[in-house]
Amino acid sequence: MSSPDSIQIRGWCPSTWRPMQAQDGWIVRVRPHCASLTAAQWLVLAKLAQTHAAPQIELTRLGNVQLRGVHESALPALRSELIASGLAPADEQADLAPAVHCTPFYATGDRSHALAQALSAAAVRYLSPLALRKQSAGALPGKFGMLVDDPERRLRSMSSDLHLWAAHDGSYGLALGQADECYYFESDEHAVQAAIQVARWFARERMTSAARPAARLHHLLKSRTPNAPALGAARHYAIWANEGAGPLRPGTPNPQGLLIGAPLGRVDAPAMQKLAAGLPAHSEIRVTPWKSLLVLHEESPAPVPLRHASQWITRPTDMRLRVSACTGAPGCPQAHIPAQSMALQIADWLLADQHLHISGCAKLCALPADATHIVFAGTDASGQVWLNTGPAGPQQRPLPATRYRASSSDLHDIQQQLHDPHL
Repeated sequence: MSSPDSIQIRGWCPSTWRPMQAQDGWIVRVRPHCASLTAAQWLVLAKLAQTHAAPQIELTRLGNVQLRGVHESALPALRSELIASGLAPADEQADLAPAVHCTPFYATGDRSHALAQALSAAAVRYLSPLALRKQSAGALPGKFGMLVDDPERRLRSMSSDLHLWAAHDGSYGLALGQADECYYFESDEHAVQAAIQVARWFARERMTSAARPAARLHHLLKSRTPNAPALGAARHYAIWANEGAGPLRPGTPNPQGLLIGAPLGRVDAPAMQKLAAGLPAHSEIRVTPWKSLLVLHEESPAPVPLRHASQWITRPTDMRLRVSACTGAPGCPQAHIPAQSMALQIADWLLADQHLHISGCAKLCALPADATHIVFAGTDASGQVWLNTGPAGPQQRPLPATRYRASSSDLHDIQQQLHDPHL
């Protein structure tokens, strides 16, 4: 049986101004404003990936994009090009302000779009490390995030500290952490004001806890009530009325545009270069939180030029949608197995209602909310690598483990365990 190995959990996420070092170089992350980048900006990313990084553009679970494998000497030039193309702010404080993730399903200028713009501006103005320092508060933890959803609530399952949306009845909703309760406001201004007040309260209050500072809002909400006067003017509901519409898969009909995916969320840089070059420079290609892209119809009435078809996912039945994986070895120093190649090899064996996530260690990085099963690697005292396989979610008992042999027999073992009705 495998034993837990020593793993290091980073308490922050990379950005343009604060890249993260990995085994294969530096990771530089770009946060698309309101989930949108133009075709011209995608061309820049594709060029930078092929010039300064690994020739891929990674899509993250929360709708960010990142380059990895960047050489340290290339970081200044890379940052300058990202700023010049509008892919990153020129102000470091703006880049270090909490992330505001946005639904890609909005029309330019509609209520969801306006809410996301207002919240993004307020986050930079009031919640950057420097702004909070001026308010005698510490910086928010690097993983603190806010999310703006559409009225259909497609992003409800996404993890976020503050979750806002424009409701169908004209009001604006706000949910705190992972709580089942929510607040409704008459205007986006009041909803944003309440969100900022809660974030400020969390920045101050988290530092007063007896244990180590709380990393996420829901940790603190278990024992404390936010001091946020704006919440008092809202309608308060104990349970969210809308269960949410859920994610859309690549190839699913969508009135706004074409949804396309990339295997494991890794976009081949030359394939993106060809796609973006075939569109008008101002065309929008939005990033979804499900590691896919939305190419807007209104900007591209002609068929989207999807050359290199093997690099894209355009059908909701594509078996590669049934798997996900972390970076794995050799890119991550804590990974014991090549998680990505293993995931693609086993995709054909999964049932239509299964989603398998493979992780190189017990951290389960990049685990999607819809995963039904997991495989993660660990080591015992002798250094032997073991594969732990079982259902996703809280574990009531240790998962069955098999020796890792770096051969096709591992995949057969995983297949048998996934189809074991007793797991």
